[in-house]
Parts: sequence; C-alpha cells; structure tokens
Amino acid sequence: MQPVRVDMASLVEECTDSLVISADKHKVSLETDVTPCTVRGDRNMLYELIYNLCDNAIRYNKENGSVLVSVKPRDGKVVLKVKDTGIGIPKEHQARIFERFYRTDASRNSSKGGSGIGLSIVKKIMEDHGGQVWAT
Repeated sequence: MQPVRVDMASLVEECTDSLVISADKHKVSLETDVTPCTVRGDRNMLYELIYNLCDNAIRYNKENGSVLVSVKPRDGKVVLKVKDTGIGIPKEHQARIFERFYRTDASRNSSKGGSGIGLSIVKKIMEDHGGQVWAT
C-alpha cells in the first residue's frame, strides 16, 4: 500500500452516490453528514471499507428505513459512522461479526445474499490503516 492523502468527505459522497440505486431498490433512504477531513491511506481500500459498511446497512435494513453515513474530524483523528434503522445484531453476536464467514443467522441472511466476509474485510482495512472498528 502506497499511502496518499485521501479526502474522506468526498470518498463518502462518491461511495454513497454509487449505492443510491440499491438503496432505492430496498426502499431505504441514504443520507450523508460530512465535514472535510483527510487521512493517509489507500483510497481504493478505504472506498471498499465504506462501501461494505453501507451495503450491509442497506441490505439488512427495514422497508422505509434509513442509513446515515457521517465522517468528521475528532481529536486529531477521523471518525466514520454508519448508522441505520436495520434489523439489528443481537448483543451475543456483536463481538464476532468481524470474523471471516461469521453470520448471525444463516437462514435469515441467505435471502439477503453475501458470504459473511464483508465485515472481516472492513476490519482488516481499518487495522491496515491504524484504525479501529466496532458495532453497537
């Protein structure tokens, strides 16, 4: 990875723009709240990180639900949040959702597609960039 300065506000806007059709298909509103900020990293990997988080938030949401993606500087760091009104993740599964191939409920998830590696990719990209990821 050759790190470059990445404009995270623009990257969030670009990524969410690419997911508008999917959000419309799932009847989910997709909003952003961005403040200009930059990080040093691999732009393509960071795009994939944002895309995976947003795609999950859309796919596992409720009809007429919403997804809010925000990125803001805070205490010398950049905080990216993806908040949704989706089906949720039971507390007993939250510690494991970033493991490869881990799925909380295979029967429920099979209708939504996916392989169970998206959040493990998110975790790896975040760690490669010196960050942390968690879910609540």
